[in-house]
Amino acid sequence: MSGALPVAIQVERYQPGHAAAWDALVAASVNGPFLFCRSYLDYHQDRFEDCSWLVWQGERLRAVFVAGRARTAADSATLVAHPGLAYGGLVTAGLAKTSDTLAWLDALRVAWRAAGFRQLLLKPVPRVFCRQPSDAVLFWLHQQGALLTGRELNSVIDLTQPFRIGTWRRGNLRKARHHGVAVACTAADADYAAFWELLTANLHHTHGRLPVHSLPEICRLRDQNPGHLELWVARLGAEVVGGVLVFQDVWQGFVHTQYIGGSPRGKQVGAVDAVLAELLRSKPAAFRRLSFGISTVQGALNPGLLNQKEGFGAAAETTDTYTLDL
Repeated sequence: MSGALPVAIQVERYQPGHAAAWDALVAASVNGPFLFCRSYLDYHQDRFEDCSWLVWQGERLRAVFVAGRARTAADSATLVAHPGLAYGGLVTAGLAKTSDTLAWLDALRVAWRAAGFRQLLLKPVPRVFCRQPSDAVLFWLHQQGALLTGRELNSVIDLTQPFRIGTWRRGNLRKARHHGVAVACTAADADYAAFWELLTANLHHTHGRLPVHSLPEICRLRDQNPGHLELWVARLGAEVVGGVLVFQDVWQGFVHTQYIGGSPRGKQVGAVDAVLAELLRSKPAAFRRLSFGISTVQGALNPGLLNQKEGFGAAAETTDTYTLDL
C-alpha cells in the first residue's frame, strides 16, 4: 500500500492580509524573535519595502521568509534579509526536517527569480536568538554556491552556566557602590529622554554617528511590543548617568543589549558596569542567554569594546552575511 503523496509547496509574497497568520507562526517558531512580528517589522515601512514571503503546504503555513529592500536602493534586483534589521531569513513553525527546509528554500528561489530578483543578501538569525538553532539554511547556501561576504563578532553569555566577572569590571562595581550608584528598570518617558540624550552624545563623540532609532521610534516600539523592550538606568541622585536598553524574548530565551551608554560622570563611577551586573543578576530567572552585541564594524574589531564584554564572562559567536546569485 503506497503512502500519502506529499503536499505541494506553495510560495507567495507577504500582504497585509497575512498579518495574523504571520504573527501566529513567529510566536510559535523556534527561530523567530519578536522583531519579526508585524508590529515591529512595519514600523519602518516608510524606509523599507517589505519583500517577505510565506511558504504553505495545503492550508498550513510552514515557514516565512523575512526580507525587504530599501526604498532608495539602487539595485532593486537584490533581495535583502533584512535591510532594516541585523538579520532575517527563514523562520519555521517548529524544528523542521532538513529535507523540508531545503525544499522550501528551493521553492522560494524559484519565486524570487520569477519576481525579478537576481541576488540574495542573507543575514541568518544568529544562534543566540533561536530557541532551537538549526544550520540547515547554511547547508543550503553552501550547496547553492553562496559566498560568505561578511562576518561580525558578537559576545554571548550562557546564563544557565556559572560565569566570572573579571578584575577590572569588579573594580568598577566597587567604584559604583562607593559613589552610591542606584540601578533600576524604568518605563518613564523622562528617563528614556535622559538616556537618549546621553546615548546620542556618546555615540556622536565616540563614533561620529547617531542611534539607529530616534527617541519617538524607540518609545513607540516599547509601547507596541510590551515586555520586549526594557530600559535599565544608573542614577547618581536624580541624574541618569548611564543605562542599557535591552531587547528581550522569553520564548526564544534571550536578552540583547541593544543600546549601552554612559555620561562622562557615569563613566567615572562605573555606572554602565553596575547596570550590566544587575542584568546578569536578575535575568537568569527567565532567560537562558545574554547577547552583548557585536564588537566589530564591517569586520574590523574594536578591542576595547570586546574586552569590556569579555570582562563579564562573554564568549565569541559569529554573525554572518551570505551573498547568493539567484
